[in-house]
Amino acid sequence: MPKSAELTLEEGISIYKMLTKKFSIEELEGKIEETPKAVVTQEEFNKFFEEEILSKVDPTKTIFPDKNNFSRIILRNSEGNWLLDYDTNPKNSHFWYQNSRVQVILRGKFLLQDEEFQSIMKSLVESHFKMKEFKPPKTMCFSV
Repeated sequence: MPKSAELTLEEGISIYKMLTKKFSIEELEGKIEETPKAVVTQEEFNKFFEEEILSKVDPTKTIFPDKNNFSRIILRNSEGNWLLDYDTNPKNSHFWYQNSRVQVILRGKFLLQDEEFQSIMKSLVESHFKMKEFKPPKTMCFSV
């Protein structure tokens, strides 16, 4: 009978890195349970964003990077992991979010094309973060 193949630590790390490039930690751990919806209203999207993203923000980890610029804010979760970085100053206006901690969760819930996702995120940013002049870049997410 052939000896069963055992995985070495190096092989395991290699497989793990490959999997985390393709899937989020939440997906790999089975934390995304619901089947994605094909149609979503702005209200549903905003509510889910507040419940699943903003609820994870730890106010004690909020950062105002520049001493004299309180328009730029970096929000982190309780582990200190970056979630959102935004600036409401029209000169520096931006809204960035961490891919695996924000976009993957939202896309795991709602089945949206890129253009639909950008549009619904733009509306959320304009209403929730009061960034009326906000013009999103091609992509608003960044991975670290």
